[in-house]
Amino acid sequence: MRNYNNLSIEHIHNYNIDIKNREIYLHSSMYSEEDSGVDFRSAVVLHKNLRYLNNMCYDPIIIHMHIPGGEWCDCMSMYDAIRLSPSPIAIIVYSRAESSGSIILQAADLRIMMPNAYTLIHYGSTFVDGDHKVAVSNLQWSQAEASKMVDIFTDKMMDSPLVKEKKWRRVNAKKHILSQLDNKADWILSPHESINYGFADGVFGSEEFSSVEDIRKYLQKNY
Repeated sequence: MRNYNNLSIEHIHNYNIDIKNREIYLHSSMYSEEDSGVDFRSAVVLHKNLRYLNNMCYDPIIIHMHIPGGEWCDCMSMYDAIRLSPSPIAIIVYSRAESSGSIILQAADLRIMMPNAYTLIHYGSTFVDGDHKVAVSNLQWSQAEASKMVDIFTDKMMDSPLVKEKKWRRVNAKKHILSQLDNKADWILSPHESINYGFADGVFGSEEFSSVEDIRKYLQKNY
């Protein structure tokens, strides 16, 4: 008979999943020679693992996320999979939630940042190739997706301490986000700044979220 602890370690390192504790590890593909970030490989592994755990039961799921930005379409596939999961999901951010990673974070029911992690928000890069009509079509799609990104952050910002303090309406919050993106190539936020803007919910190690078990209990109580 196989030792379960050894089997668990095998799943964690080979398949990015701890089945017993319902935890998923989201990072760049280990089969890439560089930090490839969000791509079809990291997305497909997440889809499979979420599907597997959701087929077992609807208890909380914890995602440990350590991933830079990457492909937008793969990012949005992860965003949809997390947001539409019947099991409540918490994401714990290690190192940074950059670019596409900052979008994925917004899909979770609970968003926790490590004390020294940061959020980086910016417009993605667009590469246009082909004839004139193809180029115009690609640019139009890119503009629509950029608006979608701004709307995601605006929606999250509406329940933030900053909006409540300023008594902003949605149009004011969106205008502020657009101004930050226009004035800064990379809009970088500390954990507490992320919380103030409504882009995160807590810091790991704080009194409320001192452990993974605290995060799990929070999800069980509130979702």
